[in-house]
Amino acid sequence: MLQQPALAQVTTDDSALRALAPAAPAAGKQPPPQPAAPPPPHVRPPVHHTKVTTAHAAKPALPPNVPAGPPVNQVSLPPPQVLPVHPPVLPPAITPNPAAPTTATRLDGGVRLVFGPGSAELNQATLDALEGVAAAAKADPLDEITVTAWAPGVAEDPSSPHRLSLDRALAARAVLIHAGIVSERIHAIAKGFNNIEGGPPDRMDVVAAHPRPTPPPAAAPTATPAGSAHS
Repeated sequence: MLQQPALAQVTTDDSALRALAPAAPAAGKQPPPQPAAPPPPHVRPPVHHTKVTTAHAAKPALPPNVPAGPPVNQVSLPPPQVLPVHPPVLPPAITPNPAAPTTATRLDGGVRLVFGPGSAELNQATLDALEGVAAAAKADPLDEITVTAWAPGVAEDPSSPHRLSLDRALAARAVLIHAGIVSERIHAIAKGFNNIEGGPPDRMDVVAAHPRPTPPPAAAPTATPAGSAHS
């Protein structure tokens, strides 16, 4: 047997609903404007400071067998050079000529030789005289020997008397060196016919003496101040 659904009856009070609704505005009258809401205040967003820390990478370790720095510069010096020392070369010894007309005359501190014309040869007497000058110079190590030789000639041919006077000076130098005087102490001068006056034209003077001291330089004159009066 089928059952009938139950029915419900709902009753509404329209007057109560109208009382709850807002009153409608009068016809033709606008409601007063509502004041606008104030804008929200400006708020500054917060700033967040973030500390950044930089991590330094660790220094890598050196591989094995690698030096920490550059190698020291090794300076290699060449071996010292040893120069051979040669004994001084002696000039040829002078052989006296007994027939040479050369004569010897004593001078203060030495000797003067006079040769034959055109000759530069020595005899035994003149060779002995030169060796006597060498012996006196060896006794005084400060002595220096000056050999000055002349030879006559003419102005048209100055080379011939110069060569002859040079041969005479070198002959005396050779005798002195073989007598034991080092060459640094001998000063040989070939004059030729220059300054030949004052003695025989075929002469040679050999004198041992101390070298002359070098004179000191002259003092500069003192300037006199301008306007100074001399008494």
